[in-house]
Amino acid sequence: MPLLWSSLLVYLTGLIHFGLENESGVRSLLEPLVAAGIAPDQLLTVLTSSRYGIQTPTSYVVGVEPVAQPLDPLEWYLALAGIVAGAVVIVGLTRGTWRSEPLGPITIDETIVLALALGLSTWLLGGPLLAGAILMPFLFGVIVHHTRRRPGWTPSYLYVVPTMAPLAGLAVDYVGYTTLALELLAFVVLPLAGGLALPLRAAIRKQFGR
Repeated sequence: MPLLWSSLLVYLTGLIHFGLENESGVRSLLEPLVAAGIAPDQLLTVLTSSRYGIQTPTSYVVGVEPVAQPLDPLEWYLALAGIVAGAVVIVGLTRGTWRSEPLGPITIDETIVLALALGLSTWLLGGPLLAGAILMPFLFGVIVHHTRRRPGWTPSYLYVVPTMAPLAGLAVDYVGYTTLALELLAFVVLPLAGGLALPLRAAIRKQFGR
């Protein structure tokens, strides 16, 4: 489960950075949210009436620059894609050379290599929020698949679905159909609930055997 916790930590880092970059807007939002209490209608009104100066997730990802680009944009994007392509080639060569079943299921070692490449390239491209949004569904999907192949517990692939919410949220935001309410659901509620559900369920099963 360390891979799952690692991906969740990367995503949380992205959320915290997003909050810090939009600190004044978040503060402006908190006051009417607290005033609305738990009334659904009032909460929805607060979350749909204004953005309070908070960036959209897409504009944040596009605007964040973890490092100064050392190359022209096209060359930089190709270099980042090359990191992932290189990892895929390494995994492919290793499979073809050392594995008796080259087309067999992905191993944990291969998962780590690919996750490092994906995490590094997407972090450099769009910061930790994008990196976490990519890593969580990838790692959760692999771990669920890997666990289901072993005797004993067979976790549902439904555990993976909430971790895909940030990517879906970015896609919806990109085409212009987004509100703070939708963003709160897609980037906070669903991924954090999903990101905690599987590792906590695994910990409970390990501790109590059920």
